[in-house]
Amino acid sequence: MKVLLASLGTAGDIHPFLAIGRHLAAHGHHAELVSNPVFAPLAERAGLDFTPVGEAADFHATFAHPSVWHPLNGFGVMWRYLARPAIPAALARLEAAADEPDTVVLYSPFLMPAPRIAMETRGLRAVSAWTAPQMLPCFAPPLWLAGRRIGVDVPATQVQEAVLALDRSKMQPLALSDIEAARSARGLPALERSIFLEWIHSPLLSIALFPECFAAATSDWPRPHLQAGFPFYDDDAAVGLDAALERFLDAGAPPVVFTAGTAMHDSTAFFADAVAASTALGLRAILLTQDFTQIPAALPPGVVHVPYVPFSLLLPRARALVHHGGVGTLAQALRARLPQLVVPQAYDQFDNASRLEALGVAHAIYPREDGSRPPLPDALTQLLADASVPAACVAVAERLACQQPLERVRLALESLA
Repeated sequence: MKVLLASLGTAGDIHPFLAIGRHLAAHGHHAELVSNPVFAPLAERAGLDFTPVGEAADFHATFAHPSVWHPLNGFGVMWRYLARPAIPAALARLEAAADEPDTVVLYSPFLMPAPRIAMETRGLRAVSAWTAPQMLPCFAPPLWLAGRRIGVDVPATQVQEAVLALDRSKMQPLALSDIEAARSARGLPALERSIFLEWIHSPLLSIALFPECFAAATSDWPRPHLQAGFPFYDDDAAVGLDAALERFLDAGAPPVVFTAGTAMHDSTAFFADAVAASTALGLRAILLTQDFTQIPAALPPGVVHVPYVPFSLLLPRARALVHHGGVGTLAQALRARLPQLVVPQAYDQFDNASRLEALGVAHAIYPREDGSRPPLPDALTQLLADASVPAACVAVAERLACQQPLERVRLALESLA
């Protein structure tokens, strides 16, 4: 079997597909990553073939855009600068794949419409893969829309109206012309369904790359679907920890790790708050970012900056993790039994934060009506003082340890091929 793994986004969006590709290769299958060129080195290190779609400049322009992390407008930036330029090359590769024997595509739906078009034009066998619950249509409160929480006290009919209104006013107009142009050029009729609530999801099968304990299926989810669990990507852990970091970890109490995500380039205030909170509370800390310009020029004793380190090696040796709410980051923290403080910014991060709070493994700092947030030192103090969090972390980690997400995905793809 040959599997094309098609996804766009940040490293957190790509890592699950790398994990799946490595697992497939270990079982004698051929795997190929279809993504932006910036991820070619990751595919090579994972031993996967690679097809570039779009340009590296598209990726950099996307995540350098001032509105990319805006709760309401961010997806528009992602679509215009990252998804749209990738459509021609992605379509060419996936339509060709339809003629290759024993070939299946596993794709991330929101930024990759090419697999659905190739299914319609060439009969491509494709499976949609959801890396986060908010990628799915859901009308059941509580939920988050554009950075605002809709509570359980809101009637379900009003929730549905709000979701449909957002889809009609923001999501559908954003992508419709690009998708219709590609479909029309191939003789397909105009779409009469919502792109993101209906059409983008594969009618053959969809796979949720998160466990039921994190987000249980609802009646709104497309069918058929399978919940596989978090596909952890650990191949980068083979490099081990840097010697200087090892010495730091051995020299004192477990540190608090602060990260705003691999693609966030406007985290100066976040890391300044991290240093202030660590100093005020007398905590050792690790500031994790590849962008040196975001780190304060002078760090106090007990606080260090590290550009990158595999989470599977670092988090088991930490005291807590303060992060943005990306699903890849939170999954690693769940496996490491680590308390989490979430500072969500956009996309699925608010929803993810709420789900972690419901599990009892995290606290979250949400923006107030005026855009401000509660002080980071206060929130971190409350998290570390919450005696119920460590026990909840252990319980969730034990549930994750019983799952076999990569094997579930492999068997599902094999049955389709």
